[in-house]
Amino acid sequence: MTVAQEQKIHGTSDPHEEPVRETLVLGNPSIKDITARIASIVESKITTKYLLTLGLTLSMASLGLFALYYTFVTGIGAWGLNNPVGWGWDITNFVFWIGIGHAGTLISAILFLFRQKWRTAINRSAEAMTLFAVVCALTMVLSHTGRPWLFYWLLPYPNQMQMWVNFRSPLAWDVFAVNTYFAVSLLFWFVGLIPDLATLRNYVKSNIAKKVY
Repeated sequence: MTVAQEQKIHGTSDPHEEPVRETLVLGNPSIKDITARIASIVESKITTKYLLTLGLTLSMASLGLFALYYTFVTGIGAWGLNNPVGWGWDITNFVFWIGIGHAGTLISAILFLFRQKWRTAINRSAEAMTLFAVVCALTMVLSHTGRPWLFYWLLPYPNQMQMWVNFRSPLAWDVFAVNTYFAVSLLFWFVGLIPDLATLRNYVKSNIAKKVY
């Protein structure tokens, strides 16, 4: 019987004394043992459950790609955009994904400012969420053009037609703002990930994986 169970049955000797919490990690492992256990997941075999989940997510992604294909073939009027309506499905989702990205940045920034030592895992997830959200937001901006294969027209570059970007257009603002936000978030995420990559490099057995990490 553990100490916590005895205290639950018989009560503590001191009414002001806090009960002893049960052990969260059994076996009293060292930091090295925990690191080796976590790093071993990278080289574990692919299971059937993983393949089924991957197939489900790929099928959902294929529906999204088909919807984008239909939009590019028929035009962005399929989203309800017309002369008086300027905000359709794309810009609405752009604002949504930017909000999700800001939430991830806010979480990691607050934990960093308060110097919380347990923030590492949460910071990784929050920054990864920010990166994926910014990529989705940039996809919405490109979809709004109706011709995403001509995205470079939104960039200022010398050309033979002597055309220049209209910097008064909010669409051009989105391109520069989202790319800057993505670059800063990627740098912030990667710098914090360097110790983890070094740890995985030391534990993996494949030479190719060592070079990648």
